[in-house]
Amino acid sequence: MLTVFKNATLIDGKADQPLENAVLAIENDRIVFSGPCGAWEERDNQKAIDLKGKWILPGLIDCHIHMDLHGFADTFCENLVEDKLRTLRAAKEMTDTLKAGFTTVRNVGSVNYIDFAVKQAIETGLVPGPRILTSGRIISMTCSGIEYFNGMYRLADGVDQCRLAAREQLKEGADLLKLMATGAVMNPGGVPGAAQLDVDEMKVVVDEGLKLGKHTAAHAHGARGVKNAVRAGVRTIEHGTMADDGAIHAIRTAGAYLVPTLSLHDLFEEHAREIPPFILEKSRQMQEAYIKIVKKAVAAGVKIAMGTDAGTNYNYHGNNAFEMVYLVRKEILTPMQTIRATTQVAAEAIQADEVGTLEKGKYADFLVLDENPLDEIEVLTRKDKINVYKGGALV
Repeated sequence: MLTVFKNATLIDGKADQPLENAVLAIENDRIVFSGPCGAWEERDNQKAIDLKGKWILPGLIDCHIHMDLHGFADTFCENLVEDKLRTLRAAKEMTDTLKAGFTTVRNVGSVNYIDFAVKQAIETGLVPGPRILTSGRIISMTCSGIEYFNGMYRLADGVDQCRLAAREQLKEGADLLKLMATGAVMNPGGVPGAAQLDVDEMKVVVDEGLKLGKHTAAHAHGARGVKNAVRAGVRTIEHGTMADDGAIHAIRTAGAYLVPTLSLHDLFEEHAREIPPFILEKSRQMQEAYIKIVKKAVAAGVKIAMGTDAGTNYNYHGNNAFEMVYLVRKEILTPMQTIRATTQVAAEAIQADEVGTLEKGKYADFLVLDENPLDEIEVLTRKDKINVYKGGALV
């Protein structure tokens, strides 16, 4: 079936300006044309849908989620939920994520390979959900606090253990590898500014992924950990909360991507009475500086890909677009830059070549909006105002 969406204003994920009176033509699950109405040749077998006054943009991408976390006030409570229930809950929340306009997500760490099971359920049509890139367990050195997320980490000390840990995740079917370059905010004993895995330990993980054409993401708050990760060849820096000028320069020079996760720190403050004090204390030490650091990275030309850390404390799946609103409200990115960070740049960062822009040959993952997101980015948080298409099918 050839379906032609006509007369909409199109944001294709590539151009700096939207295209008025545009056509998006899809056949089966792929795009066959995207461009001005005048360049489209009408066909006898087409089904035309008039979208005059509406906006089309690519399906959104969240580069940093934890699908099996549920937004509990204290994430330790996840350890009390049985894995089968967590899997069912994650599947439901991936449906919520898709309905919110996020047609692709990258899961950067789950307990006991729950992410693989949910991905398979979606791909086989058992439940609706976004396209998912999975990492399996996070590769971490032996350190304090990891027991707070029981089953999420694969401990590895030394080059040989890190190589084996990477191979284990790839054997399970990982689309990428995730490692800990620094300590963490959301577990007790974690020191965000402290470097963890050494450069040679991270490099062997990166190399194992590259053998299969797969990239590596690094959890990295502190500046030294960021620099170590970049030297090791990591593709995406997750958080970058305490990056200094040297770390920003290293990311930019290497052509790596920064995935900041900003808005969750405000959620901690909104729920300060319920959030564990050790999280609040660490968050408060870094949030004001964090916004300035990301702005400095943008000014330096660092490529920013949107991520939310969805699943963490009060950071619910399906509310992913609030991070986009935050980026605009804090004047970190313009609305168009924010959309591109959540479409084209995000797809490039996670090597999702068949999504992210509305181009011929790519999957027909797109949104139809009643309002202009460049005037009011908040429209992307209003799920009743969004029609979501994945693979050409209305969700």
